[in-house]
Amino acid sequence: MALNKITEYIHGHPDWHATSLEDYVEWINIIRQNKTKLIFRGQRKDYPLLPSISRNNVPKSVLIHERALIKKFKEKSPPCLHLLPKTEWDWLVVAQHHGLPTRLLDWTNNPYIALWFALESSEKIDSKPEVWVLKPEKMDIIQSVKKAMPYSGSRTKVFDPTFIIPRVRAQEGCFTLFRFVEKSKNGFVPLEKNKYLRKRLERIRIAPYAVKIIFSQLQSMGYTNERIYPNIDDVAKKIKDEVMGNV
Repeated sequence: MALNKITEYIHGHPDWHATSLEDYVEWINIIRQNKTKLIFRGQRKDYPLLPSISRNNVPKSVLIHERALIKKFKEKSPPCLHLLPKTEWDWLVVAQHHGLPTRLLDWTNNPYIALWFALESSEKIDSKPEVWVLKPEKMDIIQSVKKAMPYSGSRTKVFDPTFIIPRVRAQEGCFTLFRFVEKSKNGFVPLEKNKYLRKRLERIRIAPYAVKIIFSQLQSMGYTNERIYPNIDDVAKKIKDEVMGNV
């Protein structure tokens, strides 16, 4: 096996390197030991673990932009939605899902889906695919969204959405909800520097030369674009073509 653990630590977490899908599975099995919950995030390169609202922003304008974005989204999105969100948590999830900058960061409960996201665009020249795992303790998880408010938490935590969105369900999605910190550079502290969560993070980097074959193996396991991004129009077209051919 080529899996190896790098002795250097970045912000308190170790890096692993994999050259095959077998390496990746071995890593998962090692990480899973004695852990009841793990969440995963795949990235094309080593971006900081920050929510989209903090990117290209400054602390003094983050909250202003955030309030304006969600307010306008609530006003203009209802005609486009099949089901209206009922809570602030639901609105945040729907807004994040449709590309609005929020204080959420996407994760998945499925390590293979995270790997798929890390590899799907890895043909790009600057690609350095990686998968993060966060091993939250009970204190790191929002146990009930009915008893908490998304903008008033004492620190960054993990939560599972209750609002049903087909794509989020297909991706087995969950989120980290960031606490606003005015003194931080972008209004939020990256997870890899968060004093509570950084020691619960680990990362595995995928050897670029192995990307093509690993991605092919994932597809053969059923992790395809159709599974990750379910689209009823595509389903209908595929059924039509199967039944009626070119008629």
